[in-house]
Amino acid sequence: MKKTVTLIAAPTAMQPGGYVPKAYAERTKPNVAEAELSVEAAEGKAGWKIALSWACPAPVKSIAKETDKFLDACALLVPGAEDAQWLTMGAPGKAVEGMLWKADREKPWRMHAEGLGTMSRSEAPADWKATGKWHEGRWTVRFEIGEWAALSKYGQLSFAIWQGAGQDRGGLKSVCPQWVGIA
Repeated sequence: MKKTVTLIAAPTAMQPGGYVPKAYAERTKPNVAEAELSVEAAEGKAGWKIALSWACPAPVKSIAKETDKFLDACALLVPGAEDAQWLTMGAPGKAVEGMLWKADREKPWRMHAEGLGTMSRSEAPADWKATGKWHEGRWTVRFEIGEWAALSKYGQLSFAIWQGAGQDRGGLKSVCPQWVGIA
């Protein structure tokens, strides 16, 4: 499956706490307008090959000792329950799980959330890999994922992209507005 997806800005009004909804209320346009998504089952074994690509004229690959810069990153999310919501990062008892790639890290993170502000991350399984390459104004991140039961079971995913040069971080990001079926 290959698809070009139009992205939206993550709704700031939904962010937990009071600061972000007030300070970024005018942030209604995504820094990344669209992304190309490719999903295929791994050949000859359980697992997935997923590629995510987007325009990025000014990559941010490192922020070491620079507190006013933010990294480029992207994440894949899948429902952990039949009716888990994507934009709210799930809900209590209706989790989403995912994989987070950051431009300054070789190994991806595994993610889990049950609602806004609950995201936790841990080391990804050994057979989960993510490789990002920036070339001629575009990031392409290739995910090689061993068995991912939730993706196999529910057959849908969504994603988020953070563009560091646009001050994206935390809940300030460009997002796919719905679950995308992978069949």
